[in-house]
Amino acid sequence: MPEFALPEFTRSLRALAVPSGPGSDHDRIFAPLIQARTAANKVHAMEAQLAAFDAARLERAWRDAIVELAKDRHPRSAPDRRALQAELEELGIPVWTALAAVDKAAAAAREAPTALRQAGWERWVVTVQRLFEAADDWWRAAQPVLADPSGRRASFWRRVFRRKG
Repeated sequence: MPEFALPEFTRSLRALAVPSGPGSDHDRIFAPLIQARTAANKVHAMEAQLAAFDAARLERAWRDAIVELAKDRHPRSAPDRRALQAELEELGIPVWTALAAVDKAAAAAREAPTALRQAGWERWVVTVQRLFEAADDWWRAAQPVLADPSGRRASFWRRVFRRKG
C-alpha cells in the first residue's frame, strides 16, 4: 500500500509566518489554505487528502474573503468595494490558476490505475506546493492595496483606462 505522507508546504513561504492578530487580513487570506492543510494532515488516505484541498471550496472561501475585505474597507461605497474586489481578484490570478492545476492533478490522481496512484499523488503534491507559493505571493502583492485607505482605487482605474486606450 502506498504511503501518502504530506510534506511541509509552508517551509519556503515568506509571508505566511508573518505575525498577525486574530481576525486579521493575513488570517483571512491564509485561513482556507491552513484549514485544508490541517484537514489533509489528519488523514492518510489519498482520497481524503485530495478532498481536503477541494479547489472549488478553496476558491469560494477566498472569493468570500475578498468580499469581506472590501466590505470592511468601504462599507458605504459599493463602487469602491467593487474596485477593491476587482483589484484583489486580479492580483489573485496566479492563485486561481494554481487552484485549477490542483483540481486537474487531483482528478488525474483519482483516475490513475492502482499501480500509478503514488505517482499521481506525488504530482498532485507538487501542484499543492505551487498553490501555497501562489497564495504567499498574492498576500505580499495585496498588502499595499489593503494598507491604502483608498484601496488603491486610483491606481486600479488608471490601469483599466490604460488598457482601453
